[in-house]
Amino acid sequence: MANYPMRGRSSPASGGFPLGTLVVVSVSVGALAALAWQLWQLVAPMLAPPAPPQFPQAVRLDPLPRPASFPSPPSGPAAGTVDPEGFPPGSRGRVIEPIGLAIRSQPSVDGAYQGGIVVGETVTVLEYSADGRWQRVRRELNGQEGWVRAGNLGPVDGASASTSPAPTVEPNPESTPLPTRPPMVAVGGQGRVIEPIGLALRATPEREGTYIGGVPMNEVVTVLGLSEDGRWQRIRRQNGQEGWVRAGNLAQE
Repeated sequence: MANYPMRGRSSPASGGFPLGTLVVVSVSVGALAALAWQLWQLVAPMLAPPAPPQFPQAVRLDPLPRPASFPSPPSGPAAGTVDPEGFPPGSRGRVIEPIGLAIRSQPSVDGAYQGGIVVGETVTVLEYSADGRWQRVRRELNGQEGWVRAGNLGPVDGASASTSPAPTVEPNPESTPLPTRPPMVAVGGQGRVIEPIGLALRATPEREGTYIGGVPMNEVVTVLGLSEDGRWQRIRRQNGQEGWVRAGNLAQE
């Protein structure tokens, strides 16, 4: 019996595109398009250029009025100098500089350093340098003389600045170094260091002598000898160390 194909139905072997496949493809494309749109919504703000910054409007300030004239400086001694009438030669003064004063052999910062004067110590003014910037003084503690910066003395408590007639002294900035006064502590005696920054201990009685140590303030030492020019004392420290120090910086113990 012969088999004849049925009319009106598609055969599996026919070349038509299945409807189910078309539906799946359409749904997949739509889903991918929706996902791409969501990603674009997230990425688009990051790709947009930033908004230009907003600055407040600048305010123009009117220039300050210029003074019609400047006041003239007050009359008086030049800067860095002292009126000798305040502390004339022969008057007494008290050191008011908090860190004390350096004594030098000449009225100059290049003068040889000869020691220091602590704040509150009383001195006598002997003379002024030609430019009025330095005073030669005598210490009341040990009689040492030398040059200090002017303008660092105040009145002595309970006394006027001038206690004796001012002698006539000709300033001499080219004066030679003054000899150190005889020390108060005799050879064989004991003395206490009164120099605020201490004393340099040297192997020989000269500034160029080898530095072998330092003696702090208030240490008690024994005086062993005195140099020929009277400027140096040979001492023995409490630890047995011996050497030379500048004379005039020990107080009798």
